[in-house]
Amino acid sequence: MSTTEKKKTKKEKTPSIDLKQLKEEKTVSDEKLKLIEASIKGLEISEDDLKTTLPVKTIIGIKEDLSKDQRAVLELEFDEALPKWVKAPWMFIKPQKSDQIESWLESWSAIILDYSRIFVIHIININDLRSVHPFQNKKIGKRLTVDQVRTIIDHLVKQNIARWLDEDNKTRARIYWKSNEEWADELLDFMIETGRVVEIHSLYDLTQLEEKWSNLPADDLVIVCEMLVEKKVARWLNKDKTIIQFEADKVF
Repeated sequence: MSTTEKKKTKKEKTPSIDLKQLKEEKTVSDEKLKLIEASIKGLEISEDDLKTTLPVKTIIGIKEDLSKDQRAVLELEFDEALPKWVKAPWMFIKPQKSDQIESWLESWSAIILDYSRIFVIHIININDLRSVHPFQNKKIGKRLTVDQVRTIIDHLVKQNIARWLDEDNKTRARIYWKSNEEWADELLDFMIETGRVVEIHSLYDLTQLEEKWSNLPADDLVIVCEMLVEKKVARWLNKDKTIIQFEADKVF
C-alpha cells in the first residue's frame, strides 16, 4: 500500500492526533496508520488506498452470511408478524374503488416495512421481493405483479419512507424503516456503550461492526456520520469524509 504526498495549496490547521497513542489503544496495522496519518494531514492518497476507508456496498436481499439458524429465527419472527389476510387470494388483486385501494396499499406497505426491518434490508429489488413469501404465496398460487409492487412502493415514497434508486425503471428502492436521524443516535450510543467512542474509524470500519446500520447504503452512512458531525460529537479527519473521530469529551 502506498501514499503519494501532495502539499496543500492552502495552509490549513492539521487536527492534533497522537498516532502512537492510537496504536496503543487500538490494534492498527502500520499500513493503516500511514493511511490515517496521510488522510489527516490532507495529503493526496491513491485511489486503491482510499478504497480501504470507504464503506462496502450494500448487499441487496437477505444477508448471505446469515447462518441457517439465524435465518430460521428471522423467518419465524416475520411469519408471526404477518396478518391472516396474506392467505386471501383477493388481496393479490388491486382494488378499483378509491375507498378500498388506500387500505390495500397501507396493508401491503406495512408488510414491506416489516420484511425490510426484520431481515435488516435497506435496499430492495422488486423482482427479488416478488419471489419471497408472502409477496408470492405458492399455497394459493398468487403473486403480486411488478406494477402492483411499484404502486405499493410509490405509496411509501409519497410518505417519505422510501425512494426509488432508479426513477426511470423503478426496480430498486431504498426503504426507510428507520430514519437516518435514528441511525445516527444508535451509532453514537453503540460507540459509547462499547468504548469505541475514543477510537478513530474509517467508514469501512463501521461497515464491519455487524450492527443494523453497518450495511446502510454508502451515501446514507455518510449522511448519518455528517449528522453527528453537525451535532459536534464527531469530526471528519480527512477531506474525503471517510475517516471520523468522535469527540469523546463532548459526548460524556
